Amino acid sequence: MKTKLLFAFFLFSVSLLFAQKKYVIGNVKNEVQNNIPQTYIYNPRTEEMVITDISGDFIISAIASDELRVVKNGFERLTLKVQDDNFSNPLNLVLFKLPYEIEEVAIAFNPTGDLKRDLAYFKTSPRKEKLNDEMTQYMRGPVPDAMPQNTIPSMFAQRKPGEGQIPLLSIGSGGNGGVVGLLVSAIAGKKNKSTSPNYAEVEDFYRRVKDVIDLNYFKTYGLSEYDFDVFLAYVDRANSLSKKYHKNFNKLIIESELKLALVEYLKTHKVGS
Repeated sequence: MKTKLLFAFFLFSVSLLFAQKKYVIGNVKNEVQNNIPQTYIYNPRTEEMVITDISGDFIISAIASDELRVVKNGFERLTLKVQDDNFSNPLNLVLFKLPYEIEEVAIAFNPTGDLKRDLAYFKTSPRKEKLNDEMTQYMRGPVPDAMPQNTIPSMFAQRKPGEGQIPLLSIGSGGNGGVVGLLVSAIAGKKNKSTSPNYAEVEDFYRRVKDVIDLNYFKTYGLSEYDFDVFLAYVDRANSLSKKYHKNFNKLIIESELKLALVEYLKTHKVGS
């Protein structure tokens, strides 16, 4: 019997306690009327804090004149005082998003207003300026023309029957006798007085010699193309080939002189290394 009385007294006390409490019901949305879940509703007087559900709804105990604080990350905070009519009508709260903060941009260049000083800030380095000048001069310069040389290699040049087949080195003695020596002396005695060629004429003479002379003959004695160039310059200095024949070019005479001079040249020069 006593137990029943105690239980009845407990229920009465709880009912009386809840009858004295009042509750505020509300909903939280953003500026476009979308529900905002996970929003904190805090009553500083009672230190009670609740969180809105997935629909943005909440319920919290309060009395008139209590201050409610609404907090959501990324939104402006909202503070409101509870009025008597808030217990009978739901609160419809609207939170506004915080404006985005723009990161500060550091401007390295601070113009002074003096045009000469301000332009000096943008001046390129001396090395880069020199490179730009060189590239400008190159682009303004004339385009080099590649001059093709339509020459036939000596090994494919047309020759007379029997040309280059007689071992002229074995004819005569001392490089001056025999049929070749007599032929060279006879023709040389009849030639007119020659004038010294200039550099361009000498180069042209060397080129003509290499175009018509049988270089394979000299290769059999160990002279490469480079060695032949050295040999040709040597014979020209010794026998004045370009001076005598740059105007009266005679393939047979020039080739004969070269073959005769080769005997003495091989005695004093090492080739084919």
